[in-house]
Amino acid sequence: MTVGIIIGLIVGIAVGAIIFGGRRKKSGVQAPAEGEDIHSLARALAHEIRNPLNTIKMNIQLLEEEFGENRKFERIESEIDRLERILRSFLQYTKLPTPAFERTDINELVKERVEIFRPKAGEIGIELQLAQNLPRVRIDRELFSQVLQNLLQNAVDASQEGPIIVETGRSGKNVYVAVADRGTGIPPELLDKVFKPYFSTKKNGVGIGMAVVKKIVEAHGGKIQIQSRTGKGTRVVVELPT
Repeated sequence: MTVGIIIGLIVGIAVGAIIFGGRRKKSGVQAPAEGEDIHSLARALAHEIRNPLNTIKMNIQLLEEEFGENRKFERIESEIDRLERILRSFLQYTKLPTPAFERTDINELVKERVEIFRPKAGEIGIELQLAQNLPRVRIDRELFSQVLQNLLQNAVDASQEGPIIVETGRSGKNVYVAVADRGTGIPPELLDKVFKPYFSTKKNGVGIGMAVVKKIVEAHGGKIQIQSRTGKGTRVVVELPT
């Protein structure tokens, strides 16, 4: 039996398991009652899909041990990894953890996250422009770290030259954090779509990151806006109440 046939059998069985599992869920679950969280059903289906994906990956790894490395194996594993990223992002979007707020020095958190991220920026570089004597903000450090991580990664992905500018300051009674790149910018007709789930301008983007960022910011009572000029770059501004 050839490697191609073996791969086809494994993928076919796993896809069948996904379809059967989805139908089993659908047939065994009553329509959600009024007020029931539809997200819980979506998460259940996502978990139902994840199990066959794990089975595919495990069997591909076993085949690699038996037949050696093969480009077909690599392509399948790459697609499995992409689907797993989509599932993780989807699960995060459907249910964010309840924020654990604490009064935080935003400059201290920004510096911490930038130093951790800086190696990923490489030659592009990151420049800090932090305002002094800012009031503390009430945030969940872990959740807001995800916001910073996402904005920094987007800036690196978009940048053709550096540096990326990370800025803090005051906006009326609020404190803001801004991340700016010198990339190609976002066309005006696409700006309204940036925060929609599954929309991405990246070749292999999942399209959940900015939707999650918006949910986190709004859970903090804040707001987020994007300023972009085609061919010049993009600046994302997050405002937080004090």
